[in-house]
Amino acid sequence: MARIRLVAVMAALALIASACSAARSADTTTTSTTVGSRPATTTPGTTGSGGSVDSEIEDRIDELIIEAQQLRGLEFLEPVDVVLLTDEEYQARFAQIVEEELAEEDVQAINALLRVLGIIEEDEDYRRLVETLLSAGTGGFYDPETEELVVRLVGGEFGPYAESVVVHELVHALQDQHFDLLDNEDLEGDEAYVATAVIEGDALLREVTFVQAMSLADQASYLGDISSIDLSALDSLPGYIVNSFQSAYLDGFTFHQRVGLDEIDSHFVDLPESSEQILDADSYRADEQPREVTLPDYEIPGYEVWFDAPAGQKDLELLLTDGVPTNDAIEAAQGWGGDWNRVYNARDEDAVYVLSYLGDSKADAEQLADAFSDYIDAMVPAEAYTLVERDEDAVLVIIASDPTIGPDLAEAFS
Repeated sequence: MARIRLVAVMAALALIASACSAARSADTTTTSTTVGSRPATTTPGTTGSGGSVDSEIEDRIDELIIEAQQLRGLEFLEPVDVVLLTDEEYQARFAQIVEEELAEEDVQAINALLRVLGIIEEDEDYRRLVETLLSAGTGGFYDPETEELVVRLVGGEFGPYAESVVVHELVHALQDQHFDLLDNEDLEGDEAYVATAVIEGDALLREVTFVQAMSLADQASYLGDISSIDLSALDSLPGYIVNSFQSAYLDGFTFHQRVGLDEIDSHFVDLPESSEQILDADSYRADEQPREVTLPDYEIPGYEVWFDAPAGQKDLELLLTDGVPTNDAIEAAQGWGGDWNRVYNARDEDAVYVLSYLGDSKADAEQLADAFSDYIDAMVPAEAYTLVERDEDAVLVIIASDPTIGPDLAEAFS
Protein backbone atom coordinates (compact mmCIF):
# COMPACT_ATOMS: atom_id res chain seq x y z
CA MET A 1 0.00 0.00 0.00
CA ALA A 2 1.13 3.57 -0.67
CA ARG A 3 3.01 5.26 2.16
CA ILE A 4 0.86 8.23 3.04
CA ARG A 5 2.51 11.45 4.16
CA LEU A 6 0.16 13.35 6.46
CA VAL A 7 0.16 17.11 6.32
CA ALA A 8 1.78 18.49 9.48
CA VAL A 9 -1.47 19.20 11.28
CA MET A 10 -2.02 19.52 15.02
CA ALA A 11 1.02 18.26 16.90
CA ALA A 12 3.03 17.62 13.74
CA LEU A 13 2.55 21.23 12.68
CA ALA A 14 3.64 22.41 16.13
CA LEU A 15 6.73 20.23 15.86
CA ILE A 16 7.87 21.72 12.56
CA ALA A 17 6.81 25.22 13.53
CA SER A 18 9.00 24.97 16.63
CA ALA A 19 11.87 23.84 14.43
CA CYS A 20 11.38 26.97 12.33
CA SER A 21 11.29 29.15 15.44
CA ALA A 22 14.49 27.58 16.71
CA ALA A 23 16.12 28.24 13.38
CA ARG A 24 15.08 31.92 13.48
CA SER A 25 16.88 32.35 16.78
CA ALA A 26 20.06 30.92 15.25
CA ASP A 27 22.20 32.06 12.32
CA THR A 28 20.32 30.12 9.67
CA THR A 29 21.66 30.15 6.11
CA THR A 30 20.16 28.91 2.86
CA THR A 31 22.49 25.92 2.83
CA SER A 32 20.84 22.67 3.89
CA THR A 33 22.56 20.90 6.74
CA THR A 34 23.14 17.16 6.92
CA VAL A 35 22.81 14.66 9.75
CA GLY A 36 26.29 13.64 10.77
CA SER A 37 29.15 13.24 8.32
CA ARG A 38 27.82 12.00 5.00
CA PRO A 39 29.82 10.98 1.91
CA ALA A 40 29.31 12.86 -1.33
CA THR A 41 26.46 11.46 -3.40
CA THR A 42 25.37 11.57 -7.01
CA THR A 43 21.94 12.23 -8.50
CA PRO A 44 20.11 9.39 -10.22
CA GLY A 45 17.55 11.90 -11.47
CA THR A 46 13.85 11.47 -12.13
CA THR A 47 12.36 9.46 -14.94
CA GLY A 48 9.11 11.34 -15.22
CA SER A 49 6.68 13.84 -13.76
CA GLY A 50 2.98 14.54 -13.92
CA GLY A 51 1.89 17.10 -16.47
CA SER A 52 4.23 19.77 -17.83
CA VAL A 53 7.09 20.61 -15.46
CA ASP A 54 9.53 23.35 -16.37
CA SER A 55 13.26 22.80 -16.31
CA GLU A 56 13.73 24.95 -13.19
CA ILE A 57 11.51 22.64 -11.14
CA GLU A 58 13.20 19.56 -12.58
CA ASP A 59 16.59 20.99 -11.62
CA ARG A 60 15.34 21.72 -8.10
CA ILE A 61 14.02 18.17 -7.76
CA ASP A 62 17.45 16.88 -8.75
CA GLU A 63 18.94 19.04 -5.99
CA LEU A 64 16.41 17.70 -3.50
CA ILE A 65 17.36 14.15 -4.45
CA ILE A 66 20.94 14.95 -3.48
CA GLU A 67 19.80 16.55 -0.21
CA ALA A 68 17.57 13.60 0.68
CA GLN A 69 20.45 11.19 0.15
CA GLN A 70 22.70 13.31 2.35
CA LEU A 71 20.08 13.68 5.06
CA ARG A 72 19.33 9.95 5.13
CA GLY A 73 22.89 8.70 4.53
CA LEU A 74 21.77 6.36 1.74
CA GLU A 75 22.12 6.53 -2.03
CA PHE A 76 19.50 5.74 -4.63
CA LEU A 77 20.08 2.43 -6.35
CA GLU A 78 17.80 3.33 -9.27
CA PRO A 79 15.82 6.35 -10.52
CA VAL A 80 12.53 7.33 -8.92
CA ASP A 81 9.50 8.96 -10.55
CA VAL A 82 8.36 12.26 -9.05
CA VAL A 83 4.81 13.28 -9.97
CA LEU A 84 3.53 16.78 -9.16
CA LEU A 85 -0.24 17.25 -9.02
CA THR A 86 -2.60 20.15 -8.39
CA ASP A 87 -5.04 19.95 -5.48
CA GLU A 88 -7.83 18.74 -7.76
CA GLU A 89 -5.65 16.16 -9.50
CA TYR A 90 -4.29 14.94 -6.19
CA GLN A 91 -7.71 14.46 -4.62
CA ALA A 92 -8.92 12.54 -7.68
CA ARG A 93 -5.82 10.35 -7.58
CA PHE A 94 -6.30 9.76 -3.89
CA ALA A 95 -9.94 8.79 -4.20
CA GLN A 96 -8.86 6.14 -6.69
CA ILE A 97 -6.18 4.81 -4.33
CA VAL A 98 -8.58 4.57 -1.40
CA GLU A 99 -11.05 2.71 -3.60
CA GLU A 100 -8.38 0.23 -4.68
CA GLU A 101 -6.68 -0.26 -1.31
CA LEU A 102 -9.76 -0.67 0.90
CA ALA A 103 -11.57 -3.90 0.06
CA GLU A 104 -15.33 -3.70 0.54
CA GLU A 105 -15.39 -6.65 2.95
CA ASP A 106 -12.80 -4.90 5.13
CA VAL A 107 -14.78 -1.67 5.07
CA GLN A 108 -17.88 -3.56 6.19
CA ALA A 109 -15.97 -5.24 9.03
CA ILE A 110 -14.46 -1.95 10.17
CA ASN A 111 -17.83 -0.21 10.03
CA ALA A 112 -19.39 -2.87 12.25
CA LEU A 113 -16.50 -2.72 14.72
CA LEU A 114 -16.38 1.07 14.95
CA ARG A 115 -20.14 1.22 15.46
CA VAL A 116 -20.20 -1.24 18.34
CA LEU A 117 -17.27 0.63 19.90
CA GLY A 118 -19.25 3.86 19.59
CA ILE A 119 -16.66 5.56 17.39
CA ILE A 120 -18.89 6.14 14.36
CA GLU A 121 -22.64 6.51 13.94
CA GLU A 122 -24.90 4.16 11.99
CA ASP A 123 -24.99 6.47 8.97
CA GLU A 124 -21.21 6.97 8.82
CA ASP A 125 -18.93 4.94 6.57
CA TYR A 126 -15.23 4.24 7.18
CA ARG A 127 -14.28 4.55 3.51
CA ARG A 128 -15.79 8.04 3.26
CA LEU A 129 -14.11 9.09 6.52
CA VAL A 130 -10.72 7.90 5.29
CA GLU A 131 -11.22 9.68 1.97
CA THR A 132 -11.96 12.89 3.86
CA LEU A 133 -8.97 12.48 6.15
CA LEU A 134 -6.43 11.59 3.50
CA SER A 135 -7.58 13.84 0.68
CA ALA A 136 -7.73 16.88 2.97
CA GLY A 137 -4.93 16.00 5.37
CA THR A 138 -2.12 14.64 3.22
CA GLY A 139 0.62 16.26 1.21
CA GLY A 140 1.97 13.33 -0.74
CA PHE A 141 2.66 9.64 -0.81
CA TYR A 142 5.17 7.07 -2.01
CA ASP A 143 3.91 3.87 -3.62
CA PRO A 144 6.38 0.96 -3.23
CA GLU A 145 4.53 -1.04 -5.87
CA THR A 146 4.98 1.54 -8.63
CA GLU A 147 8.04 3.21 -7.05
CA GLU A 148 6.29 6.50 -7.71
CA LEU A 149 6.45 9.60 -5.55
CA VAL A 150 3.36 11.82 -5.76
CA VAL A 151 3.37 15.36 -4.34
CA ARG A 152 0.50 17.78 -3.90
CA LEU A 153 1.17 21.33 -5.06
CA VAL A 154 -0.52 23.71 -2.63
CA GLY A 155 -2.03 26.49 -4.72
CA GLY A 156 -0.42 24.94 -7.78
CA GLU A 157 3.02 26.17 -6.72
CA PHE A 158 6.25 24.25 -6.16
CA GLY A 159 7.37 26.13 -3.08
CA PRO A 160 9.16 25.29 0.19
CA TYR A 161 6.27 23.19 1.48
CA ALA A 162 6.19 21.05 -1.67
CA GLU A 163 9.96 20.72 -1.41
CA SER A 164 9.65 19.38 2.14
CA VAL A 165 7.11 16.82 0.94
CA VAL A 166 9.47 15.75 -1.85
CA VAL A 167 12.25 15.24 0.71
CA HIS A 168 9.95 13.25 3.00
CA GLU A 169 8.82 11.00 0.16
CA LEU A 170 12.33 10.62 -1.25
CA VAL A 171 13.33 9.24 2.15
CA HIS A 172 10.56 6.65 1.75
CA ALA A 173 11.91 5.79 -1.70
CA LEU A 174 15.38 5.32 -0.19
CA GLN A 175 13.89 3.13 2.56
CA ASP A 176 12.14 1.04 -0.08
CA GLN A 177 15.27 0.54 -2.17
CA HIS A 178 17.44 -0.47 0.79
CA PHE A 179 15.04 -2.37 3.06
CA ASP A 180 12.09 -4.75 2.69
CA LEU A 181 9.92 -3.27 5.44
CA LEU A 182 7.75 -1.13 3.16
CA ASP A 183 6.79 -4.20 1.12
CA ASN A 184 5.66 -6.29 4.11
CA GLU A 185 1.87 -6.44 3.91
CA ASP A 186 1.55 -9.25 6.47
CA LEU A 187 2.01 -7.04 9.53
CA GLU A 188 -1.06 -6.59 11.74
CA GLY A 189 -2.03 -4.75 14.87
CA ASP A 190 0.77 -3.63 17.15
CA GLU A 191 3.48 -4.88 14.81
CA ALA A 192 2.04 -2.82 11.96
CA TYR A 193 2.01 0.26 14.17
CA VAL A 194 5.65 -0.29 15.14
CA ALA A 195 6.66 -0.60 11.48
CA THR A 196 4.78 2.58 10.58
CA ALA A 197 6.42 4.46 13.46
CA VAL A 198 9.89 3.36 12.35
CA ILE A 199 9.20 4.30 8.72
CA GLU A 200 7.38 7.59 9.23
CA GLY A 201 9.43 8.76 12.19
CA ASP A 202 12.56 8.41 10.06
CA ALA A 203 11.07 10.42 7.18
CA LEU A 204 9.64 13.11 9.47
CA LEU A 205 13.00 13.48 11.21
CA ARG A 206 14.71 14.21 7.88
CA GLU A 207 11.91 16.57 6.85
CA VAL A 208 12.20 18.59 10.06
CA THR A 209 15.97 18.83 9.59
CA PHE A 210 15.40 20.03 6.02
CA VAL A 211 12.85 22.66 7.09
CA GLN A 212 15.01 23.88 9.94
CA ALA A 213 17.86 24.53 7.50
CA MET A 214 15.69 26.71 5.22
CA SER A 215 16.16 30.45 5.00
CA LEU A 216 13.81 32.55 7.12
CA ALA A 217 11.91 33.59 4.01
CA ASP A 218 11.42 29.98 2.92
CA GLN A 219 10.31 28.96 6.40
CA ALA A 220 7.71 31.72 6.37
CA SER A 221 6.52 30.55 2.95
CA TYR A 222 6.43 26.96 4.20
CA LEU A 223 4.21 27.83 7.16
CA GLY A 224 2.07 30.02 4.93
CA ASP A 225 1.48 27.13 2.53
CA ILE A 226 0.41 24.84 5.37
CA SER A 227 -1.90 27.43 6.90
CA SER A 228 -3.59 27.89 3.52
CA ILE A 229 -4.64 24.24 3.37
CA ASP A 230 -8.30 23.82 4.30
CA LEU A 231 -8.34 21.27 7.11
CA SER A 232 -11.81 22.12 8.42
CA ALA A 233 -13.14 18.77 7.15
CA LEU A 234 -10.98 17.02 9.74
CA ASP A 235 -12.87 18.64 12.62
CA SER A 236 -15.84 16.33 12.16
CA LEU A 237 -13.80 13.11 12.08
CA PRO A 238 -13.60 10.76 15.09
CA GLY A 239 -10.47 11.30 17.14
CA TYR A 240 -9.59 7.61 17.06
CA ILE A 241 -9.45 7.57 13.26
CA VAL A 242 -7.42 10.78 12.93
CA ASN A 243 -5.01 9.85 15.72
CA SER A 244 -4.55 6.30 14.42
CA PHE A 245 -3.14 7.77 11.21
CA GLN A 246 -1.21 10.61 12.81
CA SER A 247 0.35 9.28 16.01
CA ALA A 248 2.92 6.96 14.45
CA TYR A 249 4.67 9.95 12.84
CA LEU A 250 5.33 11.75 16.09
CA ASP A 251 5.90 8.64 18.18
CA GLY A 252 8.41 7.36 15.64
CA PHE A 253 10.11 10.75 15.45
CA THR A 254 10.52 10.86 19.23
CA PHE A 255 11.68 7.23 19.37
CA HIS A 256 14.45 7.80 16.83
CA GLN A 257 15.59 10.93 18.65
CA ARG A 258 15.75 9.15 22.01
CA VAL A 259 17.34 5.92 20.83
CA GLY A 260 19.78 7.54 18.40
CA LEU A 261 20.15 8.02 14.65
CA ASP A 262 22.92 5.45 14.39
CA GLU A 263 20.44 2.66 15.13
CA ILE A 264 17.75 3.60 12.60
CA ASP A 265 18.87 1.21 9.85
CA SER A 266 18.84 -1.71 12.28
CA HIS A 267 15.19 -0.99 13.15
CA PHE A 268 14.21 -1.59 9.52
CA VAL A 269 15.71 -5.07 9.72
CA ASP A 270 14.81 -5.96 13.30
CA LEU A 271 11.71 -4.10 14.48
CA PRO A 272 11.26 -3.04 18.10
CA GLU A 273 9.17 -5.64 19.91
CA SER A 274 6.07 -3.56 20.60
CA SER A 275 4.56 -0.09 20.67
CA GLU A 276 5.57 -0.04 24.34
CA GLN A 277 9.19 0.07 23.17
CA ILE A 278 8.38 2.85 20.69
CA LEU A 279 6.73 4.91 23.42
CA ASP A 280 9.27 4.16 26.14
CA ALA A 281 12.94 4.25 25.17
CA ASP A 282 13.92 2.66 28.50
CA SER A 283 11.71 -0.32 27.66
CA TYR A 284 13.50 -0.59 24.32
CA ARG A 285 16.97 -0.36 25.84
CA ALA A 286 16.04 -2.99 28.44
CA ASP A 287 14.64 -5.18 25.64
CA GLU A 288 11.42 -5.58 27.61
CA GLN A 289 9.44 -8.35 25.94
CA PRO A 290 5.64 -8.47 25.74
CA ARG A 291 4.05 -11.10 27.95
CA GLU A 292 2.56 -13.98 26.01
CA VAL A 293 -1.23 -13.83 25.87
CA THR A 294 -3.59 -16.20 24.08
CA LEU A 295 -7.30 -16.58 23.42
CA PRO A 296 -9.01 -19.97 23.04
CA ASP A 297 -10.21 -20.99 19.60
CA TYR A 298 -13.89 -20.21 19.37
CA GLU A 299 -16.30 -20.05 16.44
CA ILE A 300 -19.41 -17.88 16.41
CA PRO A 301 -22.09 -19.08 13.98
CA GLY A 302 -22.51 -16.55 11.17
CA TYR A 303 -19.33 -14.67 12.07
CA GLU A 304 -15.77 -14.71 10.74
CA VAL A 305 -12.56 -13.82 12.54
CA TRP A 306 -11.51 -10.53 10.96
CA PHE A 307 -8.59 -9.58 13.24
CA ASP A 308 -6.51 -11.81 15.51
CA ALA A 309 -3.32 -10.22 16.87
CA PRO A 310 -2.02 -8.04 19.71
CA ALA A 311 -3.61 -4.59 19.81
CA GLY A 312 -0.70 -3.10 21.72
CA GLN A 313 -0.26 -0.29 24.20
CA LYS A 314 -0.69 2.48 21.64
CA ASP A 315 -3.96 1.22 20.16
CA LEU A 316 -5.46 0.81 23.62
CA GLU A 317 -4.40 4.36 24.46
CA LEU A 318 -5.94 5.76 21.26
CA LEU A 319 -9.16 3.82 21.73
CA LEU A 320 -9.65 4.79 25.37
CA THR A 321 -8.89 8.44 24.62
CA ASP A 322 -12.19 8.73 22.75
CA GLY A 323 -14.12 7.88 25.91
CA VAL A 324 -12.03 8.97 28.91
CA PRO A 325 -9.74 11.95 29.62
CA THR A 326 -6.52 11.75 27.61
CA ASN A 327 -4.21 11.55 30.63
CA ASP A 328 -6.32 8.76 32.14
CA ALA A 329 -6.16 6.82 28.86
CA ILE A 330 -2.39 7.21 28.62
CA GLU A 331 -1.85 6.14 32.23
CA ALA A 332 -4.16 3.14 31.88
CA ALA A 333 -2.38 1.96 28.73
CA GLN A 334 1.11 2.47 30.21
CA GLY A 335 0.68 -0.57 32.43
CA TRP A 336 0.49 -2.80 29.35
CA GLY A 337 2.36 -6.06 29.69
CA GLY A 338 0.84 -7.88 26.73
CA ASP A 339 -2.48 -8.60 25.06
CA TRP A 340 -4.36 -10.51 22.41
CA ASN A 341 -7.19 -8.88 20.53
CA ARG A 342 -9.72 -10.71 18.38
CA VAL A 343 -12.50 -9.19 16.30
CA TYR A 344 -15.34 -11.21 14.81
CA ASN A 345 -17.66 -9.74 12.23
CA ALA A 346 -20.82 -10.59 10.33
CA ARG A 347 -20.34 -8.22 7.39
CA ASP A 348 -21.35 -4.67 8.32
CA GLU A 349 -24.15 -5.81 10.59
CA ASP A 350 -22.55 -7.18 13.76
CA ALA A 351 -19.16 -7.29 15.43
CA VAL A 352 -17.55 -8.76 18.53
CA TYR A 353 -14.50 -7.21 20.20
CA VAL A 354 -12.52 -9.46 22.57
CA LEU A 355 -9.43 -8.32 24.46
CA SER A 356 -7.35 -10.48 26.76
CA TYR A 357 -4.88 -8.26 28.60
CA LEU A 358 -2.04 -8.73 31.08
CA GLY A 359 -0.79 -5.77 33.06
CA ASP A 360 2.67 -5.26 34.45
CA SER A 361 1.04 -5.52 37.86
CA LYS A 362 -2.31 -6.07 39.55
CA ALA A 363 -2.66 -2.31 39.97
CA ASP A 364 -2.06 -1.78 36.25
CA ALA A 365 -4.76 -4.31 35.39
CA GLU A 366 -7.19 -2.62 37.76
CA GLN A 367 -6.50 0.76 36.15
CA LEU A 368 -7.05 -0.64 32.65
CA ALA A 369 -10.29 -2.33 33.71
CA ASP A 370 -11.60 0.89 35.26
CA ALA A 371 -10.71 2.86 32.13
CA PHE A 372 -12.50 0.37 29.87
CA SER A 373 -15.56 0.45 32.10
CA ASP A 374 -15.63 4.24 31.84
CA TYR A 375 -15.12 4.01 28.08
CA ILE A 376 -18.04 1.61 27.72
CA ASP A 377 -20.30 3.87 29.76
CA ALA A 378 -19.38 6.87 27.61
CA MET A 379 -19.19 5.35 24.13
CA VAL A 380 -20.70 1.90 23.60
CA PRO A 381 -24.36 1.66 22.53
CA ALA A 382 -26.59 0.75 25.47
CA GLU A 383 -28.06 -2.28 23.70
CA ALA A 384 -24.66 -3.95 23.21
CA TYR A 385 -23.39 -6.75 25.43
CA THR A 386 -20.37 -5.71 27.48
CA LEU A 387 -18.11 -7.43 29.97
CA VAL A 388 -15.05 -6.16 31.82
CA GLU A 389 -13.63 -8.82 34.10
CA ARG A 390 -10.40 -8.65 36.11
CA ASP A 391 -8.52 -11.47 37.80
CA GLU A 392 -5.28 -10.38 39.49
CA ASP A 393 -3.14 -8.89 36.67
CA ALA A 394 -5.43 -10.10 33.86
CA VAL A 395 -8.34 -8.29 32.24
CA LEU A 396 -10.94 -9.64 29.83
CA VAL A 397 -13.03 -7.21 27.77
CA ILE A 398 -15.92 -8.33 25.55
CA ILE A 399 -18.12 -5.98 23.53
CA ALA A 400 -20.74 -7.48 21.20
CA SER A 401 -23.35 -5.74 19.08
CA ASP A 402 -25.72 -8.71 19.44
CA PRO A 403 -26.49 -9.07 23.16
CA THR A 404 -28.01 -12.54 22.72
CA ILE A 405 -24.58 -14.12 22.16
CA GLY A 406 -23.03 -12.41 25.17
CA PRO A 407 -23.45 -15.23 27.72
CA ASP A 408 -21.87 -17.76 25.34
CA LEU A 409 -18.94 -15.41 24.74
CA ALA A 410 -18.43 -14.92 28.47
CA GLU A 411 -18.40 -18.67 29.02
CA ALA A 412 -16.00 -19.28 26.14
CA PHE A 413 -13.42 -16.66 27.08
CA SER A 414 -13.66 -16.38 30.87
